[in-house]
Amino acid sequence: MQLEERGNSGSREARQLAVVVLLLLGIGLVLLYSASAVAAQQSARGDSFYFFRKQVLWAALALGVFAVTARIPFEFWKKARFPLFAVTLLLLALVLVPGIGSPINGARRWLHAGGWAFQPSELAKLTCAFFVCGHMAEYPDLVRHFRWGFLPAFAAIALTCGLIVVEPDLGTAAFLGLVMTLTLIVGGTRWMHLALPAGLGTAALVGYAVTHLSHVMPRIEAWLHPEADPFGKGHQIRQSLIALGAGGWWGEGLGRGVQKLFFLPEVHSDFIFPVLGEELGFLGAVSVLCLYVAFGVAGWKIVRRARSDFGFLLAFSLTMCIVLQAALNLMVVTALVPTKGIPLPFLSFGGSSLCFSMASAGILVNIAGRTEASPGWLAGTRDS
Repeated sequence: MQLEERGNSGSREARQLAVVVLLLLGIGLVLLYSASAVAAQQSARGDSFYFFRKQVLWAALALGVFAVTARIPFEFWKKARFPLFAVTLLLLALVLVPGIGSPINGARRWLHAGGWAFQPSELAKLTCAFFVCGHMAEYPDLVRHFRWGFLPAFAAIALTCGLIVVEPDLGTAAFLGLVMTLTLIVGGTRWMHLALPAGLGTAALVGYAVTHLSHVMPRIEAWLHPEADPFGKGHQIRQSLIALGAGGWWGEGLGRGVQKLFFLPEVHSDFIFPVLGEELGFLGAVSVLCLYVAFGVAGWKIVRRARSDFGFLLAFSLTMCIVLQAALNLMVVTALVPTKGIPLPFLSFGGSSLCFSMASAGILVNIAGRTEASPGWLAGTRDS
C-alpha cells in the first residue's frame, strides 16, 4: 500500500515537472522570436525567422531527448558512467585543439558541424553527475573514506572543471564545481575531507582567472561601477536594468520592447529575461519565476521520494543544476553578480543547453516513476 501511494505521488510529480518544462519551452520560443526577429532581419541573413526556426528544430530534438530519457531506467546512467565520462573528457579536450574547436569571442567552447554548434561543457553537467553519483552509490561503505571514496569523485570533478576553465569558461567551471560539491556533501562526504581540496581548488581557480583571463577583472569592475563606463563595459548591465524597469506592472506588450533593437547585447540568449520583463512586465516575470520555483519543488519531492541511493543523489544533482543555473542567470541580468555568459534554462537560444536541460528533466521524470525500495545507506534519511 505504501509503495502504491509513493507510485501515485511519483506520477503526479512527474506530470507536474513535465507541464512546467513544456510551459517554459513554449514561453521561450515566443520570447525568442520577439527578441531576435528584428536583429535577424537586419543582419546579413535577412531572415527574421532565422533564430526562431533554428530553435524550433532544437526544441523538436530536445522533446525527443526528453521522451527517451524519461523512458530509459535511470540505473542505466550508473552503468554507463565510465564510457560517457571518458567521451566527455575527450570532447572537452578536442575543443582546445586548433582547427577542431571553434574560437568565438576569444574562447574555444564549441564544436561545429554543418552549421550546428555543440558545447561539450553542457554534456559535462550530466556525465559528471553520472560519474560522481554512481561512484558514491556503488561504494556506499567508502563514502566517508578519503582515498577510495572522496578522492576519485573529487578528481573527476577537478579534471572536468579544469578542462572547462582553460577554454576559457570560468563561470561554467565554477558552477559545475558548486553543484558537484553540494552533491558530495548531501552524499555524506566528510567536511574535513572536502575542506582542503575545495579550498585549494578555489584558490587555483581564482589565481588562474587573475593571471590568465584578462576579461575577469574588468567585468568585476564594471559590475561594481557600471556608471564609470556606461557606453562600454557597463553598457550591457545598464541596458538590462533599463529593460526590466521599463516594463512596469503589465509590460509594453509582446513584441513592443525597444531594448532588443540593438540596445541590449546577447538579447536572444543569456539576456532574454530582460525582454520578458520589458514586454510582459513584472507580472510576466514573476510568472516565469514561479515556474522555476515549481520545477524546484517538484524536483525536491522527487529527491525525497527516490528509493535508491543513485536515484536520490542524481535527482538532487540534476534539480540543483537547473534551479541554480536559472538563479545565476537571473542574478546576472539584475546586477546581483558580475556578468557571466550562462543561459536561462529552457528559454535562452542554444541547442546544447536546451537538449541537456530536457535530458535532465526526462531523467527526473524517470526517477519519479520508479519507487522500488532500496536498502542503501541513504534510505533512512528520506523517510522522515
